[in-house]
Amino acid sequence: MVRILCFIFSCIVGITTLPSFSADTTTPTVNTVEKENPPTPTPTPTPTPTPKKTNYNYLPASEIKQITIDNKQYDLLVRPWEGKKKLGTAIILPATNGTADSPGLMAFVRRNINPAGWASLGVTPPTEPPTANFATDATEVTSAGAAQLSAPSNKPSPKVKPEDNNKHQQEQEDFLVKSMSQLDAIGADYAGKRILITADQSAGLLISLLSQKKIANPDVLIVINPYREDEQRNQALPELLAKLTMPILDIQSPDGHPASLETAKHRKTLAVTLESPNYRQTTLALNLDNESAWQNCLNTIKGFAARMSGAQ
Repeated sequence: MVRILCFIFSCIVGITTLPSFSADTTTPTVNTVEKENPPTPTPTPTPTPTPKKTNYNYLPASEIKQITIDNKQYDLLVRPWEGKKKLGTAIILPATNGTADSPGLMAFVRRNINPAGWASLGVTPPTEPPTANFATDATEVTSAGAAQLSAPSNKPSPKVKPEDNNKHQQEQEDFLVKSMSQLDAIGADYAGKRILITADQSAGLLISLLSQKKIANPDVLIVINPYREDEQRNQALPELLAKLTMPILDIQSPDGHPASLETAKHRKTLAVTLESPNYRQTTLALNLDNESAWQNCLNTIKGFAARMSGAQ
């Protein structure tokens, strides 16, 4: 009897566990298909090159070129000549610490000289050192000074220490020499005469470089309010300018930099004394908010450049 009961119990247990066993050992069809045919991986999209950042997004891309100086890229703005006249290229160097398209007279000339038959190359100017920041400790405010100021009271305080001034002047000149040496290749599409238009301290730097024959002479030189920050170099500027042999238009603005106004009369007098045949100085108002004055300046530049270069 006991054996019969054990047999019946075993059968009941077997019948109860059979469906569960079948469910565990059956491999789902979906899994089998996935193992036999794994899904094709999605291809990684090719990254789009990031366009080079520029300060001139408002200009046509064809107008923006690059030159490399000491492993750094600098902007060069190129505009072709317009109309039937193809006289040559105007190289335009704005004042130091600016850009190749600094607002004002130089940008106006760069954009509007092209119909007269001149392609324009707007060059990035060299930078100025940061203004010196002289601080006095709070505890020293009421203390008596140990020495008088070394700079004259009627002169602006120097931007840099005297020992750093020569080094920075040399760096500025080296930058311009390397810039100018690359312009022939970029301006090769615009054959003809070369006029060089520059202003303020950039003009002073270029006069120095031309006098040292560190850059090639242009066919015509246009300087606007030329000066040097260093007093000694500024006083030497008139003689350097008068001894240059190319035709020179010296434009002086009544509201120009004091250092430029200081040498204006001497620049003209010395040029006459040395009998510089192709030197001309003219006075023009060049207020930043007076576009009609810019047009007068441009007309003067166009007439002088075409006449003195023989490119009419």
